[in-house]
Amino acid sequence: MSKQSSLILLLLIALVAQETAKCVTVAQDLPENFLKCKRDANFDKCLVDAVNHAIQLLKSGNKEFGIPPLEPLSVKKLVIDAGNAPINLRQALKNVKVHDMISTSTIQRYRTDLEKHLIICDSKTDRIEMVGEYEMSGRILLLPITGHGKANITLVNTKIEHRLIGEPFEKDGVKYMRLKEYRVAMEPKRVYLYFENLFNDKTLSEGMNRFLNENWETVFNELKAGYSKSFGLVFKELSNKIFEKVPFDHIFLS
Repeated sequence: MSKQSSLILLLLIALVAQETAKCVTVAQDLPENFLKCKRDANFDKCLVDAVNHAIQLLKSGNKEFGIPPLEPLSVKKLVIDAGNAPINLRQALKNVKVHDMISTSTIQRYRTDLEKHLIICDSKTDRIEMVGEYEMSGRILLLPITGHGKANITLVNTKIEHRLIGEPFEKDGVKYMRLKEYRVAMEPKRVYLYFENLFNDKTLSEGMNRFLNENWETVFNELKAGYSKSFGLVFKELSNKIFEKVPFDHIFLS
């Protein structure tokens, strides 16, 4: 083989090796300051402390995992539909800032079944304040309602059940888990609602806001499934930024 042919062959081998290296995924580990838990008899209790610690660390985000700042949490759009009596309503919120949800949240209990890739936890959040722009139309307790403008929806002392339903997958022979569903069930002790410019009339707007807050429980009970679904999608996306990058056994130590 001539020197020229040998050089070309070496260059081809180098290019193939380079492309192969690009295709190999380098497994990440949890951030150094995250606590880790062994899958033993104290696993669920350990997770409570570990996740409460991690939540506070992630308030300012994490560039390595592509997690944006969570305090406040920015949500581009929430669409809430309620189509059953006594409320038939479509509510769209955009450019929403969610304040205090992370800083006032505490995980209280975990129940896990990692063989089924199921994680359930209960949390309590002192305050969730959603501030953004709204558009709304429909009927509430037979009263027509319509408007657009600024909105503030604040939930106080909210109990939340988080149900994380995962599925395993492999990258380069290493097991990972991704969430295929993140279900949220929210039970606040009180909800405060404010929508400016309802009916494009200040007097009617004040009257309707007063009515909404006097009947907050009825109103929110019809809307909470929509809020829960929307937050579930947000939490799923954020959680998978870690689950899809860190191997299963690096998150849950064997």
